[in-house]
Amino acid sequence: MKAVVAPVTEQKESINSANVRQQKHNSSLTSNFVDNRQQTTALSQLQKIANNRIQNKASFQPSNTPIQKKENKTGLPDNLKSGMENLSGMSLEHVNVHYNSSKPATVQAHAYAQGSDIHLASGQEKHLPHELGHVVQQAQGRVQPTTSVSGMAVNDNAGLESEASTMGNKALQKVQQGI
Repeated sequence: MKAVVAPVTEQKESINSANVRQQKHNSSLTSNFVDNRQQTTALSQLQKIANNRIQNKASFQPSNTPIQKKENKTGLPDNLKSGMENLSGMSLEHVNVHYNSSKPATVQAHAYAQGSDIHLASGQEKHLPHELGHVVQQAQGRVQPTTSVSGMAVNDNAGLESEASTMGNKALQKVQQGI
């Protein structure tokens, strides 16, 4: 018995027309399907909100008026100042840094903080973050004198020293991370 085989071109046309019919059938099925589950409705609403926010941001026109940044007159580097302000939650506008100061030598130190003043001996800027930590501690009222050096009241509590170093390092890290 012989099988009748249609020419190859007729087979391809038949397959193509079947595919087109199947696609039309599938698209008509999916267009009629509506998912009314609570979860799907909530997700749809969230997506609409997100899309609206994106459109609002795209249409946002910034003002031509510049925002004035308050000048930093403390002597602190801007990045250290903002890092410590973010870390401590307090303004450090009241701080005064005295570079190349001879005062630390009078208490056998490279640098020290007293109230809102930081005194750094020549070349001792590396101690600035640590001393700024002490300014914050003093502003919080947590530092009491424990001894005296050359007539100056000093606190030599190891816990406060360690904390000041940690605070200074974290303030610098916040800046480097862009926080």
